[in-house]
Amino acid sequence: MYARAGSETNPANVGRSFGTALTQSELSQRTKFARPTAANEETLLEGEAPKHANLDPSQPVKYDVPSEYKENFKNKAAVREGIKEATGKDVLRVDNIGPDEVEYLAQMKAQGELADFDRYVNTMIDPRQPGNLKWLMEIYPQFVDRRIKQVHTDYEYALRNQLIDSWGVNTFDDLHFKYLVDQGKIDGPELMRSKPLLDDSYAPGFLSPFNQKFDALGDNRPRGLRLPFASAKTGKMPGGARDNERLYELSNENQPVGNDRSTRQLAIGMQGGERRSAGIFGLGNPGNRSMV
Repeated sequence: MYARAGSETNPANVGRSFGTALTQSELSQRTKFARPTAANEETLLEGEAPKHANLDPSQPVKYDVPSEYKENFKNKAAVREGIKEATGKDVLRVDNIGPDEVEYLAQMKAQGELADFDRYVNTMIDPRQPGNLKWLMEIYPQFVDRRIKQVHTDYEYALRNQLIDSWGVNTFDDLHFKYLVDQGKIDGPELMRSKPLLDDSYAPGFLSPFNQKFDALGDNRPRGLRLPFASAKTGKMPGGARDNERLYELSNENQPVGNDRSTRQLAIGMQGGERRSAGIFGLGNPGNRSMV
């Protein structure tokens, strides 16, 4: 190790180039994992929205991220504040407006226009409805692509952070990534799985075939038939501001094989018992029913 390090240079290497590389890498990571803009449900200024308008929020997407422009502006502002603090008074200095500042202003205006255009497109269609996504991919595929890329970024952060927490730091990239996370310089979502209370699941036992987790015989049916996207975690979902949870679950009353579907009830129906399902599943003669 001594021979590998070698003697110190003159002037001494204080690691400035390495620090610059870390700063640039940090800016790159902060840009990649910048928090996306999560849209809210649209509201009209007045009146009621027409039925064809989709007021549901679109999927999260980035409209603004850290950049070298912003870092330079913050550094210039810090220099101005530093001069004021050091001298105790305002110092008159000429600070010309450069082309980079004009370009940055134009970029902000362009991003605002893009955000408005995306909102307009989102009110036109509901991508969940059959055929709408195909139309959107033909007309404006960038709308979909940017939001799917954001999903990739979110899962990359969650997966990488979870693996490092589970198995430790194994590369320099892992080390720097975890440093940025621990210092709060970058953040993102996390993968979570609900944890059952095992000590409360003794009866029936955790490995018992009667445990609802393994039930495939109909004993663990919902109260009604749930509509598509009843389990959605993003976009329109039960319990939203404009949604009633009952809209996501249809009543089983007066529907084909709608009720009496537990294992016990089906078994009674097989023997021709007095159950509604017996008329469909019953194997016995209704006039000669056996008792169960």
